[in-house]
Amino acid sequence: MNDLFSNFIVFGDNLIPASPGSDLVFSTGKSSIYWGRDGNDTILSFDPSANSLLQVDLLLGDLVDATLFPNLGDTPRDWQNRFILGDWQQPYYVSSLPLIFGLNQSAVIADFNPSQDIIQLHGTPEDYQLVTTPVGTALLWRQFPAPDLIAFLPLVSDLNLEDDYFEFQGNNPPEGPVLEEIQQLGTAGFDGFSSSATDALGNLYVTGSTGGNAWVTKFDSNGNQLWSQEFGTSSVESATGIVTDREGNSYLVGVTQGDLGGVNAGSFDVWLTKFDSDGNQLWLEQLGNELVDLSYSIDIDVDGNVYLSGHSGKRDEESPLGQTLDTWVAKYDKDGNQNWFRDSEASAAGEAYGVAVGSDNSIYTTGWTIGNVGGENAGLYDIWLSKYDSEGNPVWTQQFGSEDYEFPWGMDTDSEDNIYITGWTLGDLGGANAGSYDAWVAKYDSNGDRQWIEQFGTSEDDGLFLGGIEVDSNDDIFLTGYTDGDLGGENAGSSDVWVAKYDSNGDRQWIQQFGTSELDYPTDLIADTAGNLYAIGLTEGSLGNINAGAVDGWIAKLDAESGILQDFSGMGDSLYQLE
Repeated sequence: MNDLFSNFIVFGDNLIPASPGSDLVFSTGKSSIYWGRDGNDTILSFDPSANSLLQVDLLLGDLVDATLFPNLGDTPRDWQNRFILGDWQQPYYVSSLPLIFGLNQSAVIADFNPSQDIIQLHGTPEDYQLVTTPVGTALLWRQFPAPDLIAFLPLVSDLNLEDDYFEFQGNNPPEGPVLEEIQQLGTAGFDGFSSSATDALGNLYVTGSTGGNAWVTKFDSNGNQLWSQEFGTSSVESATGIVTDREGNSYLVGVTQGDLGGVNAGSFDVWLTKFDSDGNQLWLEQLGNELVDLSYSIDIDVDGNVYLSGHSGKRDEESPLGQTLDTWVAKYDKDGNQNWFRDSEASAAGEAYGVAVGSDNSIYTTGWTIGNVGGENAGLYDIWLSKYDSEGNPVWTQQFGSEDYEFPWGMDTDSEDNIYITGWTLGDLGGANAGSYDAWVAKYDSNGDRQWIEQFGTSEDDGLFLGGIEVDSNDDIFLTGYTDGDLGGENAGSSDVWVAKYDSNGDRQWIQQFGTSELDYPTDLIADTAGNLYAIGLTEGSLGNINAGAVDGWIAKLDAESGILQDFSGMGDSLYQLE
């Protein structure tokens, strides 16, 4: 089972897998297989800004998980998947060649369940037509001179456009803005804000992706844009992490399917780049093998050395399909030279989602495993935490979990080299589960001994997928994630953002919740030395400005002591109009 799982994830560069949590799955701009897996997933498989003439996508929810892993039935959950086939501005998968009936652009939703799942559409029911066939139902966009195929739902019949499993966005943007202190930026397509950093002068750096390219923007502490740089190839690039050094240089990590900093090795490669404080790109390195390579985590030491963690596909002759996933950590100097690269060489599949550097240049990484890497596996997905010395030699690994799912998503260290990791769980990891995915945060000392663990949530989803953790100079811990419930206030209607503060003993100091009636996700948070906290994320709504299209990005500034929102509206210039 383990080999089959790991092979399925890395088989082919057109397969886009999510985690078994509640995820956002985003478009690559080309024909792909989108696999949501378990959880209440939102699958946005089409980027309206990509201008693709040929895109036929296969969308999978949790059918494959249930088929591959019969033992997952031991966890009774009814997952709701949300398939995005349009926004308030336009329908997706509408061909510019109407006489071919949209056969060049469409989605196949392989496991749509009308009793649980949702299809989001542009406009109103009158804009669409359902055609039932012996093998399923076709969803058509009404247009002249011929209808256009939007999606096909195999083995599904008796659908009605007036039923609740179709959600129509109309032709007007979501009402708002809800919180004018928040800066919201975007285009008509997908605009991802993924990671953030601050410098010694209190400036904020944000990075992400738009239109298949990566970008980085520098803001002052009031939200005014100082510069912005966008870069990429004709393939897909995204930035996943950013750090700054003492001189105000910024280092970004991300993934590419193109030849961004070298010849692509065969699938998704990892890239690392450096910008100076004025936004000039100094160097760019690309690394990968013939299979998939991903990195979501970056950190830096006081000497300007940069550390990455990630996971890669590798050949495994004992596996039915000849592949598995392995985790790694790497060190680069400030000039982009790789000092060392350490593969975990684990016997079971796993992924890495965090890296942090201690004051003695020890390196800590975290991720999940379905094997026994630091102890006996407690269920299916366990958490591991590893320490390496400054030369990349492994020191220790700890593994923990419950009988259900556990995942980490981020880590940081404090002034005494304690390690804090955070993530989400379906089980009773640090307390009784409140009903679905709960959030958790744990503290370990530098010897790998756990000091405490806290778990919290509502009866709805409460997670940290794409969220983050930050430990400030006072050793206070800040977390951000999403909730479908009333975790830190009354829910606004969908997935809301929450931000929480804990002291070093694990006692919560405050929690704030905010959002729109649409989906709102945080993706990172960072503190500065002046007592400010910045959270960034994604929204389908009008959180800080009127929504520009499919998904916009946002930046919120909070007072670290109280959690109260501060003004970060700036001048309101569009991020993507800057040179």
